[in-house]
Amino acid sequence: MRSFLILIFIAVISMAKSLYLSMLPLPKTTIINLEVQECNNNCLENYIKNGEIFSFLSNYKQTPSDTNLTKEYETLKIKFNIYNLKKVQNVKIALMVPKNVIGRYTISTTNTILSYLLGKKVNFNFELFNSNDETVENITNTIKKIENEGFDFVIAPYTLEGVKKLLSIDTNLIFYIPTINKSEVTTQKTNFIFGGIDYKKQIEKLLVFTNDKVAIFADESNIGFKLSSYILNSGKKVVYKKIIPQKLTKFRSFLRRNKKLENSSIFLNTPLVKTSLLASQFRFYKITPYALFSTQINYNPLLLNLTQFDDRKNMYIANSIGHSDDKLVAINKLLDNNILFDWINYSTSIGMDYIYTLYFDNNAKRMFDENILNNQVQYDIKVLKPTKSAFEDVVMFDR
Repeated sequence: MRSFLILIFIAVISMAKSLYLSMLPLPKTTIINLEVQECNNNCLENYIKNGEIFSFLSNYKQTPSDTNLTKEYETLKIKFNIYNLKKVQNVKIALMVPKNVIGRYTISTTNTILSYLLGKKVNFNFELFNSNDETVENITNTIKKIENEGFDFVIAPYTLEGVKKLLSIDTNLIFYIPTINKSEVTTQKTNFIFGGIDYKKQIEKLLVFTNDKVAIFADESNIGFKLSSYILNSGKKVVYKKIIPQKLTKFRSFLRRNKKLENSSIFLNTPLVKTSLLASQFRFYKITPYALFSTQINYNPLLLNLTQFDDRKNMYIANSIGHSDDKLVAINKLLDNNILFDWINYSTSIGMDYIYTLYFDNNAKRMFDENILNNQVQYDIKVLKPTKSAFEDVVMFDR
């Protein structure tokens, strides 16, 4: 029977408002042998020949008759800093959250992890650890609890400030951070893997489709500021920039007779509702942009409902969410969870897949195509257009 320790749903019924979040050599690498049959020297040689390094390491015997295999093992042992453990009986994963900071993502990240584990049909222990906020004291105490409970792997959806504090704490736990891109921090720690998308690269991808006249609309959030800074530092000529207060929904004062916006490439670094309002208001005030542009923050099917087609027909959106396994998508839906459009849930799924296939069953086929290089998930970036009923790929210079 599956066993899992979930102290979750009662703890997350009341939550704070949601906020925008913004082969690795580890200190110790555990190679776990999950195979029943013995692997002889020919078997081991085939693993080396086929590049199945971790299968070789997990099946290697301490006294093989082939000295070349011994040398190969010792070389890889140094490279990956391996120590041996007895075969584990279940998958053990901890979720560490600052519930008062990330709000609704406490539930959705929980459901994402559960969906992956349920789909694997394996025994597992899964437990939620809540640091409440992102103070060093609370984070340190929560890490100690996780270590005392015997967990080695932690999914931690923290904000940038929280991750900086996590990195300042000495621990051998292996952390997967689904919310932050490694480029946003400075660290040499190899036990931290980052799954955040690269907004800067998304902006760079979108800038290829712009003309030489750029305008920026942003809200007061950290993500709005960050996206705007990438554009301002790109070298493009920015003819207009407007920061829109959170509660402002009437835009007449800055849209009426705004000639700077005419035939300009307008970046909407604003959340979904405000983006939809702006798109409709441009047409109302007879502003004809060159095109509208936005990043992952507006890759959402609700955009198709909140805007008329004429308002969005010349809009470009950068997206880093790739293909997901149909079975995994279905299990997530059963838990009222979305990995097709929510990038943090998608990133969390990639992290689970990476941990599971590398540390628990290295013979299992990965569900995701994204590689992890230098402790960071490498995302492909596609530019899409919201058509009448879907998001469709665009080709370079399709205008």
